[in-house]
Amino acid sequence: GLIRSAHDCSDGGLAVTLAECAIAGGIGFRGEEGVVGERIDSSLFGEEPSRIVVSVAPGDVARLGALAVKAKVPMRWLGATGGERFFVPGYVDLALEELDKAWRGGLQRELGQNK
Repeated sequence: GLIRSAHDCSDGGLAVTLAECAIAGGIGFRGEEGVVGERIDSSLFGEEPSRIVVSVAPGDVARLGALAVKAKVPMRWLGATGGERFFVPGYVDLALEELDKAWRGGLQRELGQNK
């Protein structure tokens, strides 16, 4: 009952995982400063199946942290959910509607395959 949502980063990396979660839930995301490391490509698009993004209620962050320490699983705070925008400082700031439109066929539209 602690975890509200979970999604692996094996298909598109962290940026795609966060975007898919925001779109699926209809809930915005506001990333913290420093979410993106020195290697932007690796930080945002590295496909690592062992990397999982989870969400918990604000009051349960410390409890999740304690469980992670006990299990010797690294954990990193990425940001918070809420609102109607998808925001990763310095990289992305889009309304959920724009994000959804890009995710659902943006490449096909750009290639002239879908109107």
